Amino acid sequence: MIHPTIGARTAGRFAGLLLAAALFPTPLPMSLPARAATVPGADTSGADASAAPFVTPQCDVDVTYSVAAPDPAVPAIRQRMRWSSATLRQRVDPAGSATYMLTDYRARTLTVIDLARNVRTTIPAPGSAVTRPGQRAPGSWIHGATMLVAGQPCTAWQTADTDGQASEVCYSDDGVMLQATRNGHVMVRAETVRRTAQPDAVFAIPAGLRDLPAAHP
Repeated sequence: MIHPTIGARTAGRFAGLLLAAALFPTPLPMSLPARAATVPGADTSGADASAAPFVTPQCDVDVTYSVAAPDPAVPAIRQRMRWSSATLRQRVDPAGSATYMLTDYRARTLTVIDLARNVRTTIPAPGSAVTRPGQRAPGSWIHGATMLVAGQPCTAWQTADTDGQASEVCYSDDGVMLQATRNGHVMVRAETVRRTAQPDAVFAIPAGLRDLPAAHP
């Protein structure tokens, strides 16, 4: 689902960019698992590693994903995701596009940059608050098998998404999402993973862009 405040005029332009964001939990800006209620301020960092995964990368990372389109006849979309663990910022770049997305989880903002038109659109970041590094995910999770995706080991965790559909998400021990499956179909799969420092410049909004307000439905 595209964020409701974007509106029809800009929805088509942002649809491919936000596809993964609508389907899956962090590190792509999304909130798929139907998580159980958590007491505000509760510390989940000491949770048993067999009871819940880290769902936010514990380190800076650069991942390229293949994202399945809703229509099986449409080729998969490739997106590059970069994450800063210290600043809780994320950048998502669809392959071959002049448009990309910056999310600041501390400021709770999502900014879509369109270099082709030299504009930017900022809206509230969709989804619930990000689970901070060092904290395991709240809610109900079922520990599954260990897999190898993009040459990286990960553990498959079963849960149910916000639509009640059976889902399985494979997270590395340090919280990098490597694969997400819904109703037995792989929707997101990592192709390359690099754990390397991400400089502030990666997440900086370019100067000189014109503000384009989000359309309202």
